[in-house]
Amino acid sequence: MIFSKKDIPSITVDQMKQIDDIAINRFGVESSMLMENAGRSTAMLARKVLVSLKGKEIVILVGKGNNGGDALVAARFLHNWNTKVSCLIADHPDNQKELTKWHVGILKSMYVNVVYQTEQITFQQLMKTSSLIIDGLIGYNLEGDPKGIYKTLIELANNSGKRILSIDNPSGFDISSGQSKDPCIKANYTLCLALPKTTLIGKKEAGEIWVGDIGVPHEVYEFLDMKVPKIFEERDFVKL
Repeated sequence: MIFSKKDIPSITVDQMKQIDDIAINRFGVESSMLMENAGRSTAMLARKVLVSLKGKEIVILVGKGNNGGDALVAARFLHNWNTKVSCLIADHPDNQKELTKWHVGILKSMYVNVVYQTEQITFQQLMKTSSLIIDGLIGYNLEGDPKGIYKTLIELANNSGKRILSIDNPSGFDISSGQSKDPCIKANYTLCLALPKTTLIGKKEAGEIWVGDIGVPHEVYEFLDMKVPKIFEERDFVKL
């Protein structure tokens, strides 16, 4: 079944937070399950846009929160699919959310290349040889302009000339206001999780907008009186 843009409702940040809350607290879907599905969807879309993963190198930008956790799960899948993966970690481990820190540990045990901000000299070198950059730096909890290493990584990615796949929204794009901060990732593809975000639609910073299945029970939408078709009936993600 083919869905048009008008068939798929877009949502605000507040609605997404509400959907997450109800899925977790009323239906018992663990945050880790949503993160696992988000990361796998990201890895699958990366494979789709690259056509083949054979001989490819992927650089993954990892923030401290759930967006970074999604990116780390994607790294695990891509590594398992025989891709050379490097994860550039933007924040000190003490600042990372527990799930994000946990996924870093998993990747280290798998001998995936995990690079911290103390090794910034390698950031640009890794981007130069990459086939794709996955942006998992900042989700919808952006406050002000990106600073420090976040600013550096966004600028390096934008100046790399490589294709960029952002998870849920381009880092530096304020989903609440619909405005870009300085700097903001210029994505070629954005994978919106569960449903597209209203303020992203039509924004050049987002590039192509895809929607990925993260396992939100359809009953959550029914509980909220939202009319959402079963858009993942025949595929794991759809393009708007």
